[in-house]
Amino acid sequence: MVAQLLRLRVDLLAGAFRGGTRRTVLVVLATLAALALALWAATVAGSLRDVDVVAARGVLVPVGALALLGCTVVAFVLGSRDQLDPRRYSVFGIGRRDLAVGLGLAGLVGVPVLAVAVLAVGQVVAWDRGAGTTLVAVVAALLAVATAALLIRVAGALGSRFVPRMHGRTTARVVAVVVVVLLVPVVALLLGSDRVDPAAAGVPRRPPGAGWAPGGGGWGAPADAAAGHDGTAALRVFVAVAVVALLALAWWALVGTLLETVDRAARTHPYPSLGWFDALGATPLGAVAARALTYWVRDPRYRSSYVILLFVPLVVVPLGVAGMPWHWTALVPLPLMAMVAGFLPHNDVSYDNTAVWLHVSSGAPGWTDRLGRLTPLLVVGVPVLVLGAYVSSWLYGDAVAVPLLTGVSLSALLGGLGLSSVVSVAMPYPTVRPGDHPFQQPQAAGSTAVASQVLMVVGILLCMVPAGWYAVRTFLDGHDADALVSLWLGIGVGVVVLVLGVLSGGLLFDRRGPDLLAAAQRN
Repeated sequence: MVAQLLRLRVDLLAGAFRGGTRRTVLVVLATLAALALALWAATVAGSLRDVDVVAARGVLVPVGALALLGCTVVAFVLGSRDQLDPRRYSVFGIGRRDLAVGLGLAGLVGVPVLAVAVLAVGQVVAWDRGAGTTLVAVVAALLAVATAALLIRVAGALGSRFVPRMHGRTTARVVAVVVVVLLVPVVALLLGSDRVDPAAAGVPRRPPGAGWAPGGGGWGAPADAAAGHDGTAALRVFVAVAVVALLALAWWALVGTLLETVDRAARTHPYPSLGWFDALGATPLGAVAARALTYWVRDPRYRSSYVILLFVPLVVVPLGVAGMPWHWTALVPLPLMAMVAGFLPHNDVSYDNTAVWLHVSSGAPGWTDRLGRLTPLLVVGVPVLVLGAYVSSWLYGDAVAVPLLTGVSLSALLGGLGLSSVVSVAMPYPTVRPGDHPFQQPQAAGSTAVASQVLMVVGILLCMVPAGWYAVRTFLDGHDADALVSLWLGIGVGVVVLVLGVLSGGLLFDRRGPDLLAAAQRN
């Protein structure tokens, strides 16, 4: 049975290359790109053989840990489309042991595991500095490959249970975003390896604790062996073995659970009230705000924005591994998240599609439409930014960062929302229709889409300049009094741009109602 499952796995991989010409070309290009990246990474890793142990560790350990993390995230997202999902084989009467062992071994046959194996070979070459160190590197490489294979199986099984099934194109684009975000720090690490200076080897260039992360022990043990820390190396190998054992037990338990349980039937939920519409009252502003809140909670097109915001903090990883002190990286995510949040509603009218006629025909003042659409981001975004400023300042280690981050972030959020109130009416362009998949973006005619997006980015950056200027002065000169100036400037600029944007956007909405209806018909 195990041999049959392995043969089936090979047939499934071969089948991916068959089909339409477009599909075949995409699969071939993606496979070649992944393998080429793995070969390049292994080559650069092998070139660190003559580099100082501490400096080489600062490159190899984070690269290996991030490679395993990338495999885990991608497998979890694609869990609902996993061809090795145990539930697909439940009707064939295969025993739990045969299925768990067969699918586990079949999981070794695939591009992700092959890429990790190639990278593991590169790290063996890098740590070929003596018989003992080489032996530890070989054992660590085998454990890393086993960890990757089991992580993919366990993450895929969990994803099949908890990630809703999505259209192929939607899944591919979500995974592409995840992979790109995770590969950026890897590229930064590898590029930085060419500039490793043995004289500066005492400066760590790796995330703290990367060698002790699940799966990280397999990459950190050879470094300790090369440095002469045999006890620590043995402990890391033991941790790596324990991780493999725990993953194997988790896979065994998941196979049994998936074979013995069925999906629960969909339940109907009674709705005793109109939800937000009852809570916000029967006024034009309340009705628009309730509609916007309902969209942000239930509409997949809006929920896809959460994915973007959740991955914004990952930008600190390439900054940290590229050499920026880790406490400084704590200041980066919050302003970026505020910029993204302010940018999101810049084409909000087009999301309504033909339903925008409700807003036009109601005769409600335009400013109520503009302000009501911003309610979810204002109600949720402002408290989250303030809370995030305290968290970021705690990670940074200085309370002076609270007013600085609050001022810069609020100027980005409020200023972006104010600009969005005008741009979404003045420059609407085709976007995802209601009911379509969140990433199924139509072609935008002309240059309206590019122009509106560029205008939004430039406008948000200009709104951040006053508060940002005093924030930089505070960090460079140590004038704590400038922190309060930055705070109040950020709040002031943001509120002024928001008010002006809502009022002017409302006037444009009143004037361009028929044009908006015509634009919605073209979407």
